[in-house]
This record gives sequence, C-alpha cells and structure tokens, in this order.
Amino acid sequence: MNVFIPAPLQQQVSQFGDEGERWLNGLPEQVAALERRWRCRTGPAFDHGGAVSWVAPVECEDGSEAVLKIGFPHDEARFEADALRFLDGHGAVRLLQVSEDGFSLLLERCLPGTDLWSLSEAEGDAVACRVLPRLWRQPAPTAPFVSLTDFVAAWWEDIPQAAAAAKYEAEVAAEAVVWGRELAASQPQQTLLHGDFHPGNVLAAQREPWLVIDPKPLVGDPAYDLAQWLYNRSGAALQSADPVSVLRGQIDRFAVNFGLDPARIAGWAFVKALGWQWGPEVAALFRKVVAQA
Repeated sequence: MNVFIPAPLQQQVSQFGDEGERWLNGLPEQVAALERRWRCRTGPAFDHGGAVSWVAPVECEDGSEAVLKIGFPHDEARFEADALRFLDGHGAVRLLQVSEDGFSLLLERCLPGTDLWSLSEAEGDAVACRVLPRLWRQPAPTAPFVSLTDFVAAWWEDIPQAAAAAKYEAEVAAEAVVWGRELAASQPQQTLLHGDFHPGNVLAAQREPWLVIDPKPLVGDPAYDLAQWLYNRSGAALQSADPVSVLRGQIDRFAVNFGLDPARIAGWAFVKALGWQWGPEVAALFRKVVAQA
C-alpha cells in the first residue's frame, strides 16, 4: 500500500532515531490494518497534519466521513482518546474508535475544517472564550490524566540547566522557577485541561460551529490552558509599538470572560515560555507582562 507521508511528519519523527524510522516504515501496514478493522477507506494524508501524527480523511462503510489519526507513541498523546471520551463531543470532536494502545484514533470529521487562524484576532479570541470553558470539567479521581503539578515538576531542574545553553538570562530562569512553584502550589481548581490550546486546534464544523481537536490532557489550574494561546499571539504583539500592553489587554479580557486571576494567566505564560523553550525574546516579554499583572 502506498501511503503519502508529509515532509514535516517525516522530519519530526526521524529525530527519534531507529524507533522513528521503524514507525514511519510501518505506517502503510498500520493504515491498511486499521482500514480493515474499522471498515473505512482512507484518502491522501492532510499535508498540514500533526507534527508527530499521520492524519487523513476517511470514508466509512456507511458512507459517512471521518478522520484517521495515527500518532507516533509519545507521552503527551497517551491519553488523548481518554480525554475525548470524557468530553463526549461537548466542545470537542467525537471519538469513534480507538486502538488498544490508544495512539490510533478514528475521529469525527470537522467540515469545512478551517481553524481560528482564519479569523481576526478579536473574532478568534471570542470563539476561544465560548469553547474553552466547556472543556474545563472535573474528571473522576480514577481518570488516568497526569496532574499539572506532576507535569511541570521536571521544569524546576530543567529550566536553570537549559538557560545558559539557550541564552536565557539566569535571573529570568530563576524567576520563572519561583513563579512556577508558587502557581503549582496554589491552584484554585482541578479541571481537565486541553494542554495545547491554540488557534490551530479549533476547527469549523457542522455539528457545532467550532470544535476542539488534539487535546494533550492534564488536570489542574484552568489559567494554564491560556499560555499556549498567548504564545501563539505573541508574534503579532511583538510587531506592535507596545507588545506588553497588547498581551495585557488580551489577558484582562480572558480573565473577565473566564472568571480567572489575570496574574495567574500571565504567570503560567511566563513559566511555560521557559519550560517549553519559546526563546529569550518571548520569555522576556512575558516577564514584563507578569510585572504588570
């Protein structure tokens, strides 16, 4: 079976060495097996699919359309299916089938499927304010999701160690660790978090106007879920005359809409800038934003 593998996926997964090469080489057989098991027929993979997943439209046996997503096994995607099953279509795509290992999913297809980058910043933010709170539900204590506290714990050692190599100022790294420890220790709520909420992960659909895809679920402080969104808006902010004011205004609007503490929203964005290595310029920007929170 001939399977189109988008170049970004091939490049990203190849970085995992022999394991990545084996996964890429095994994709045609894996796709064929899932087609037989779930009685569907795949089309060419989306060229704009995930960086570590093969994603393609499929036609199911009953003529309906869906999406087949085969992810390279990694920790962040381990509980995606559990999150979608828990959300049960409320603000997110529906899970139709899942493989035993949890990394291959048959999903509801969003049509037309355009994302929030297609809207103006104000319009996109307004959609985010409607969609994101629907995901923030408290899961059962037995749910398998990783806690935000545990997820960020490794950052307290990683951030100072990586700071010098990544050309972050030591003072900025140390301040991020202090902020992060305080935020993790004082979380006011424990809800399901999307974990990677940004404009590209919200798609126009038919069942609802907009649906969320690609959760990397955690459980913890809802304010954390806005950090990725703010990072994706930081590029435009940096092009403005006063980027701090631009981001502060956005944070304040989110705080009002979500009923969250703006200092916590800004703080998590600053901490994640170091934890996910968004670069010294972005880290310095969010540090200034925090100072005005």
